[in-house]
Amino acid sequence: MRITKGPYGNKYCLLKFDKVDSDVLQKVETLPSFKRWIARELLFQPTGATIARIHKFWPDCTWDDDVVHHLDNYIDNLKAAEDTLKNKKVDLPANDDFDFKTVPFKHQRKAFYISRDKQNFGLLMEQGTGKTKVIIDNAAYLYAGGKINCLVVIAPNLVHRNWLKEIDIHLPDWCPRETVFYRSGMNKKEQERFDEVSMAKDCLRVFTFNVEAFSSPKAIYHMQKILLANDIMMVVDESTRIKTPSAKRTKAITKFGKLAKYRRILTGTPVTKGAEDAYSQFKFLDPNILGYDSYYSFKARYCVMGGYEQKQIVSYQNTDELVRSIDSHSFRVLKKDCLDLPDKIYQRYYVDMSEKQRKLYTTMKKSFIAELGGETIEAPEAITRLLRMQQILCGWFPTEDGIEAIDDKNPRIEALKDILSGINSKTIIWARFRPDIRVIEKLLGDQAVSYHGDVSPGARVYAIERFQNDPKIRYFVGTPQAGGTGITLTAAEYAIYYSNSFDLEQRLQSEDRCHRIGTKTNVTYIDIECQKSIDSKIIKALRDKKSIADMITKDPMSIFLEEEEV
Repeated sequence: MRITKGPYGNKYCLLKFDKVDSDVLQKVETLPSFKRWIARELLFQPTGATIARIHKFWPDCTWDDDVVHHLDNYIDNLKAAEDTLKNKKVDLPANDDFDFKTVPFKHQRKAFYISRDKQNFGLLMEQGTGKTKVIIDNAAYLYAGGKINCLVVIAPNLVHRNWLKEIDIHLPDWCPRETVFYRSGMNKKEQERFDEVSMAKDCLRVFTFNVEAFSSPKAIYHMQKILLANDIMMVVDESTRIKTPSAKRTKAITKFGKLAKYRRILTGTPVTKGAEDAYSQFKFLDPNILGYDSYYSFKARYCVMGGYEQKQIVSYQNTDELVRSIDSHSFRVLKKDCLDLPDKIYQRYYVDMSEKQRKLYTTMKKSFIAELGGETIEAPEAITRLLRMQQILCGWFPTEDGIEAIDDKNPRIEALKDILSGINSKTIIWARFRPDIRVIEKLLGDQAVSYHGDVSPGARVYAIERFQNDPKIRYFVGTPQAGGTGITLTAAEYAIYYSNSFDLEQRLQSEDRCHRIGTKTNVTYIDIECQKSIDSKIIKALRDKKSIADMITKDPMSIFLEEEEV
């Protein structure tokens, strides 16, 4: 058996068999990535995972000289992975060879030394452990070594602006820099500043982009100009934002990544649903890390399909193999392992439904269950129905004419009043629905600042600053979707969940806004819960680190099972 060059250039190889029998066919079926038979020859993509399995199945296979570079690349990747694993086990240098501006924690120092020379690496560090600093130090190190002259950060909306503040805090003074953030609809002055930084010389140029911007041709144009003119380290912050392979922004950012000399992903929650979350994030770094250039092949290896027409992921397989692949190209740390932070304290405040609420809730629940039993409802519609039930629990429901309150006196807002009456320190209040936000804002008046979709970018930045530093501001009111990532709210000692999102990642991220480096006291999280309702099920699932949306998609009826006993 031998491997020769394929008919379509360097992208494909041919595996030539002396004979093809059932044993060969069974082994070929397990090969990842693209493959196709041409007579008795197998056309395949020489990815790392494919090469590994070929050598496992047919160890005596020989490589022609014109394709042996694929094998060399595979060996280089193995060595890099081995070096990374070794680095995780060895002692750090006694004396630093890098002049840090701000003193790193032990885990930050370790992450820096492990990752600094790697072309592709993932910092899978839990929220609040200081991964931004590690990246900034890494960029300065590579700039000093002549490896890069530009840092491009792609981050969630407004978080990309916070990077510029972090640059000022952590980037060593000996490293000259010019910084700018991109936003859609830049005015003339902002455009001039962007162009000025683009043409700057003899300094580290730092560009930050909002991840959502890459649905815009203009943002793509600016990114292409930067990539073609610079030696770049590209960073995707909160990289789960590119976990969907079919998303336009995922495709654009992955394409851009190929033009960057160095690539990094940052996230504290790399997997929120299942193995499928890892694919696009690590493909951005390098398809060879996981060994699959095809999402279909990746799912076939690690996901078990079932449900309607076998299109739903029902379980996972070969996860140990996946973990090993990820582990060799990443650094993982949790707060409990590296920071002596105060404890998280969880409480529930129980509230009863009013008579009108219970009547509406029961009617909708019975209707929902009846439809589920008749198998006439799809998962997206099931989620919509559950949202309506949750809105009833919050004391209102949508009508053709707008929003209608169920009662003159909302039991849930009364519960919030009672909770706040016993708190004398700064408090975050999270609510998922805009009508809830408006009611809470009216209740708290000028003692509160707001952070949600209706608040301008500049006002959001000012809101954080006032909450952190102004003693007159006691409350921070926001939605987990808008304020759950990339901001620091360590002034808070309490976080109240007036209403919960179904999204596990949003819950975890929002919790960690006030439980991170800089937190001085215990943080208490209070969930307002209407007993014997879906509130109980939602809160239990989120605290057990399960995604409600994922549960509903797989089995809509599960939200009601044992509801009375939760």
